[in-house]
Amino acid sequence: MYSYLFRGASLLDGSGNPPCIADVAVAGGRIAAVGPDLDVSSERVVDAAGLMICPGFIDIHGHSDMTLFRHPLLESKAFQGVTTEVTGNCGLGLYPVKAGGERELADYLRLHDFFLPDDGITWSSLDEYAGRINRDGLGINVAPLVGHAPLRIAAMGMEDRPPAAAEMEQMEALLTTALQQGAWGMSTGLIYPPGSYAATGELIALAGILARHDALYTSHIRNESDNITSAFDEAVAIGAQSGVRVQVSHLKAMGRSNRGRAGELLERLAAARSAGVDIGADQYPYNASATTLTAVVPQWAHAGGVKALLKRLTDPALREELEDRIGSEIARREGAAGIMVTGCRSPQNRQFSGETIARIAERWACSPQEAVTRLILEEEGNVGAIFFSMAEQDVATILADPMVAIGSDGHALNAAEDAAETTHPRSYGTFPRILGRYAQEEKLLSLASAIHKMTALPASRLGCNDRGLVRPGFAADLVLFDPATVADLATYAEPHRYATGIIHLLVNGKPVIWDGRLTGSTPGRVLRKTQTGKTE
Repeated sequence: MYSYLFRGASLLDGSGNPPCIADVAVAGGRIAAVGPDLDVSSERVVDAAGLMICPGFIDIHGHSDMTLFRHPLLESKAFQGVTTEVTGNCGLGLYPVKAGGERELADYLRLHDFFLPDDGITWSSLDEYAGRINRDGLGINVAPLVGHAPLRIAAMGMEDRPPAAAEMEQMEALLTTALQQGAWGMSTGLIYPPGSYAATGELIALAGILARHDALYTSHIRNESDNITSAFDEAVAIGAQSGVRVQVSHLKAMGRSNRGRAGELLERLAAARSAGVDIGADQYPYNASATTLTAVVPQWAHAGGVKALLKRLTDPALREELEDRIGSEIARREGAAGIMVTGCRSPQNRQFSGETIARIAERWACSPQEAVTRLILEEEGNVGAIFFSMAEQDVATILADPMVAIGSDGHALNAAEDAAETTHPRSYGTFPRILGRYAQEEKLLSLASAIHKMTALPASRLGCNDRGLVRPGFAADLVLFDPATVADLATYAEPHRYATGIIHLLVNGKPVIWDGRLTGSTPGRVLRKTQTGKTE
C-alpha cells in the first residue's frame, strides 16, 4: 500500500527530458513507482491532471542558516518549491566552534545578520549543531557545508596573516572531522574577512582534503567586478591543483565597466572544464546583489573582529583613508543611488530601511561615505544593503547556460513576521521567477531545462545520488505546480510576498504545502553526506 499516488500529472523528471504524462507513487518517504496508468493501491489518490510534477528544488546556494532558529519552517523557501537548501555558503557558518570561542563567532555572524537562539551558540561540531536543528524540527531539508570563516576563526581568530603550521594543521583537522560527520563540502567567501586574508596556497591545501572526501568546494570568489578574471582563474587553479570539484557561487559581472562580460565568463568556465577541471557555477535571476554594508569597507579594517572595525572607523588618523576607500568602493558599485539599505535595527535608523545611501546622505547633509560610516557605527556593524550593479542582459546570458545551476543566495523568511524589514526579493521569488518569467514568458529556456538546473544539476554538483530526479528509490521530495499560475510576486519595493503556483510540496514523502497552503509539518532534516553520496 502506497501513501500517495499522483495521477495524470505532466512529469518533468529532472533529467532535462521533455514532459510526459505519468503517475507517481510514494511510500516510506521514497518514490516507489513511476509510469503511465499505474495499477497500485494507495491510501491517498490525487488527481494531478493539469499540474506539473518534478523533483523538489535544490537551492544550491542558500543562507537560511541565518534564520533557521527563527523560521524553522523555512516558509519563503517552501512556497518556491524548495525541498533542500545547501547552507553554509560564502564562507559563513555556525560550526566548527572552539571551546571559549563562541562569543567571537557569534559577534562575527551578527555582522552578517545571523539570528542566533536565545541561549547562544551551545554546540561545537556539525554533529552537535545538526542534533540541535533536528530536535527543533525543519520544514524542508538542509545540506550543510563547512564555512571557511568559522574554520579559520576557530584556529586563529580574525588575524590578517597566513596561518602558522600548527594553525593550518588545526584547520585541516577540523575540516576533516566535519566531513567525516557528513558535511557536503566547504565554502569560501573571499571578499569577506577573514576569508579574504587567506592566500591561494591555504585554500589549495584545504581543497585537497575535500577532494579526498569527494566533497565540494564552493566559492564567493575574490572579486566580481574589475578583477573578476583573476578571481575566477584562482578558483580554476584551486580545482586544477587539488582535484576538488569547484562551484563558483552566484556568477555575475558587477559594475558599469563590466557590463557585457557574461559571455567571457562562460567561455572561461567551458575552457576550464575542457582542460579537465570539474567546475560549475550557480546564479540567482536578479540584477542586484545583497550583502552586509561593511562590504564597502576595506578588508584590512576588519582585522581583529567587529570591535576592532568599529574602533578604526572612529579613529581620526584613519578617517581620510577609510572614507577615500569607501568612496571608491561605492563608485565601483555604481554609486550611492544604487545602494539600498536594509535591516536597520536601531530605533533612530529604522526609518532608513529601504532608502538609498544617496538619500540618507542628503538627509544627513554629508557625503555618501560619511553616511556609510555613520550607519555602520550606529548599527554596530549589523546593517545590510542591496547593490543594483548588474546588467539584465548579463543575467539572462548566464541563466541560459546549461551548466549554470540555480541558487537563490537568499534566506528563509516569514512574510508576516518580517514585513517591517526591507530585503532582497530573491528570498521569496527565485525559483518561480525562472519558471514563470524566464521559461514561459521570455522563453529564454525550456521548462525541462529550467527544472534540470534546479534539481538534477545541483544534486550532481553536490554529489547527492538520491535526490534531484523522479526515479524509483529516490527520496520523495516532490513539487506539483500549476504552470499557468507559477510566478514570483516579490519586488524590491514589496519584497515580502510569497510566490504563487506551488500546489503541493512533499519533503521526505510528507506534505509541507497542500492545496497551496503550508501544513505546518516538519519532515525536513539535516542531510548528511555518505561515502556513496546518498543522504542519511
